[in-house]
Amino acid sequence: MKKSDIHCEICGHRAESIFCALAGAHLEKLEREKTVHKYEKGQVIFWEGTPAFAIHCLYSGAVKLYKTGPKAEPQVIRLLGPGEIFGYRALLADEPYAATAEAVEKAVICTISKPTLFDLLRHSPDLTIRLLSKLAVELKTSEEQMLAIAQETVRQRIARLLLFLSEGNQQVTRRARTLKVPLLRSEMAQMVGTTPETFSRTLRYLASKGILQVTRDQISLSNTKALEKIAIL
Repeated sequence: MKKSDIHCEICGHRAESIFCALAGAHLEKLEREKTVHKYEKGQVIFWEGTPAFAIHCLYSGAVKLYKTGPKAEPQVIRLLGPGEIFGYRALLADEPYAATAEAVEKAVICTISKPTLFDLLRHSPDLTIRLLSKLAVELKTSEEQMLAIAQETVRQRIARLLLFLSEGNQQVTRRARTLKVPLLRSEMAQMVGTTPETFSRTLRYLASKGILQVTRDQISLSNTKALEKIAIL
């Protein structure tokens, strides 16, 4: 996909993006100075600890963010889908990237350099406000995740994760919603702070109650309402 194939003004993700605040010369600047990159599954967009050089907009595909723990084991912290931006916290803090970003399926990403972003922020108060709002929402989400790990049961956390992953990442049939999650079960277990064994055991329990169906490669939600009840117990 070429740069000319993705136009910021008519991008399908623009309405939900922080860049929806841009118009006229500012939007033209974004269009002119962004770069478009294609990544294959397993390719790294940036590494943890390297200088933050740009903000990234995921146009299509999926990206996982992971940190390396004390034992050099990767810890998945987020799964990103089309329309999401990432890399901006390190950029604003003038710090290295705090996590590694890796494509977990074919992905197309628009990249906006640090000088371009900062110039747009200086000239667009609306863009600045939207970015601050996104930071606030992300902070709230992080706090809620910390509280969940401290106070919720593993079953609740897994139910919440499955519901979260089902949003915009599913194939719907009359009987079930099949999740298209490009993550290993061990990575999903990491995201809710449990072991792969406990994660698999909980999936089997939910399957025995008719709430979901599990195969080697996919998870199908048969009873979303029951899963929602578990998540808010």
